[in-house]
Amino acid sequence: MIYEDPVWLGNHIRALTAVNEAESEHPWNVEDAPKKFITAQLRAIVGIELIITRVDAKKKLSQNRAEADIPGVIAGLKGCGHAHMATQIGQSRARITK
Repeated sequence: MIYEDPVWLGNHIRALTAVNEAESEHPWNVEDAPKKFITAQLRAIVGIELIITRVDAKKKLSQNRAEADIPGVIAGLKGCGHAHMATQIGQSRARITK
């Protein structure tokens, strides 16, 4: 489905903004922008609704990174609260280097 209805689009833009701004120190809100700006932007956006019938997935665990980069990748993931992913990268690298 294709949507150009500003109410439908606005609801989705507000929801996406709330999710993406949730962890910001000073979260931005769509209503922080001038109403005229919001109206113009919503006229320029086309929403697309897709029906997903299948998902094909593959783990991407920084296999293409140089060995020297891996400690930084792991530290960054742990720092962002993704310790499980950091562990998986460490384990996959251990298997690769055997």
